[in-house]
Amino acid sequence: MKHPHYCLDDLSTLEHKLLPSKKDVEKFKSIGWYVSPKIISDEIIDSAIIGSTEFYDGVRDFQLKSRAGIADDKPQAEQVLINNEFVTLQKRQLRDLGLNKLVVATAAILSETNELRLFSDSLINKQPQTEHDRGIVGWHTDKAYWPTCTSNHMLTAWIPLQDVSIEMGPVVYIDGSHKWFKDETLKQYYSFNKQELGDLEKYFQDASLEANESPMIVKRGQVCFHNCHVIHASKPNISKKSRLALAIHFQDHRNHYQTHLDQDGQPVSIGYDNLCSRDENDLPNYRDPSFFPVVFTTNSCALDKPEE
Repeated sequence: MKHPHYCLDDLSTLEHKLLPSKKDVEKFKSIGWYVSPKIISDEIIDSAIIGSTEFYDGVRDFQLKSRAGIADDKPQAEQVLINNEFVTLQKRQLRDLGLNKLVVATAAILSETNELRLFSDSLINKQPQTEHDRGIVGWHTDKAYWPTCTSNHMLTAWIPLQDVSIEMGPVVYIDGSHKWFKDETLKQYYSFNKQELGDLEKYFQDASLEANESPMIVKRGQVCFHNCHVIHASKPNISKKSRLALAIHFQDHRNHYQTHLDQDGQPVSIGYDNLCSRDENDLPNYRDPSFFPVVFTTNSCALDKPEE
């Protein structure tokens, strides 16, 4: 499978106007998230919806070398959240959506990198619910699940495949929360699977932290981007429609593997470490092109910008 690899020269004058401005980048640094204008065409989204249906039916255009350690749900009638990872490496229509040139260019600009690589992706289908305690995605940060990554500039592009209303349980960001990543107490409240959202909200009150919640109520074709340290969650989908979205996790040039020890002093291994090749030191290679291909390059950002 040949992966798309774009640079700024691949964008037209009109497409350049759809990229984040310097003011947008500064705001992203301040609040930790950014919503694009419509940068994905209806045709690409319509094709991706067909591709997702085929994917759920077991149709693949490309085969992964391994599925060890990744989410790979089989849709079931009673299943509220259906989660499948690395779908852009398996289905052509989902690759064309998630690795769209305006998506990767926007991600590169926001993360201030001259090389952007895929890190992973998730196709998440949130089914409609009449019960308000089902389908919750708990407060978490993406980086909390990636302690073996060195970069604090990794980010996620959240691409809904339909208009998203508040009833559909959109992603909710906490403004500026990416600046709190050194607060170890916060981490006890993080869990994708934690159904009680009020515990973290009470901590904010007790700690006198200003926690403004911003739900991503967006139109089809818009894309939401957030820094890997932004705290986010989503509530149940109480509409009458499924909420289908593709989340793409990107790594910048700063990122590579680092050893991280758990509370017992044992090295942590994330699921993706079981997929990729090993480097010259026999450590997981986060540059393995089979799973982490380069998708965008530009010479407009300096490589030696220090890590914050």
